[in-house]
Amino acid sequence: MKRLFACLFGLGAALGAAAEDTSRNDELVTSMDQATIEFVAESLGHSIRRPLEDGVGLLAVYTNEAREDELIYALQGKACGDDANCLGLEMFVIFNGTFDTEMANRLNQRWSAIKATITNDDLYLTRYLILDDGQTIGNIRTNLLNTLAIAELIDEESALAQAPAPAAEDLPKVVYGDDSGTYANDGACDDARFISTNEEWGYHRQHILKDASDCETLYLRGELTLHLEFGDNTGDLANNSVCDDPRFVGEGRSAVNLDAYTKKDAADCLAAYSIGTVNRS
Repeated sequence: MKRLFACLFGLGAALGAAAEDTSRNDELVTSMDQATIEFVAESLGHSIRRPLEDGVGLLAVYTNEAREDELIYALQGKACGDDANCLGLEMFVIFNGTFDTEMANRLNQRWSAIKATITNDDLYLTRYLILDDGQTIGNIRTNLLNTLAIAELIDEESALAQAPAPAAEDLPKVVYGDDSGTYANDGACDDARFISTNEEWGYHRQHILKDASDCETLYLRGELTLHLEFGDNTGDLANNSVCDDPRFVGEGRSAVNLDAYTKKDAADCLAAYSIGTVNRS
């Protein structure tokens, strides 16, 4: 590890500076095969090192000629059918070394676009795209550029060491609930407040506060990010059976639209969210 870039957006522009093929940017795809995955990498001017040994995907190399260095990354198809067409695409960069879960948690709090996890002391940076409803080639390219940009930013031991760890009092006070959910204690977190990829807000609403052991274990390991924090019940309109938090929309929310009620009506909003009458705006 030998470099640090100061600005994500500036780096994104630099990554895109190589010769590019934008001819298919507007093409909508609902699945990825080997040829399309290869096109995504090659269209950015990146070099394919080899296909993956198992499954659909590849290892590729982004070469930053101005700095004479390289970044190796992988693209892998997920949820693939017998015809080798895949409904998901995972992008990942692996940094070998000695990393800990505290670092992964810190990176997850700083960069919501990626998921940072630790496996055998190595740092994995991943981004997952769901293709079922369609993604354009241009959007897939942009997601890859953003993933590589973040990887470049943290590919520096000194930068990681200097990144300030959040004070304990600034961390979200997570209430995990209990293990009364249908899928509790199965090794996976089913509580919709936590995500490990780019899942939608509505994922597993009915399991909020009902998968405590799994979610706490994975969250403390740095394998999850807390994306939906309901707060407390200190608002003047709390516990009136309607959600008054302006972060939510839908038939279950009141006409009140004041910032003063943000994260101050937890019980009402959680109940409404669990049954689908409000969504995060």
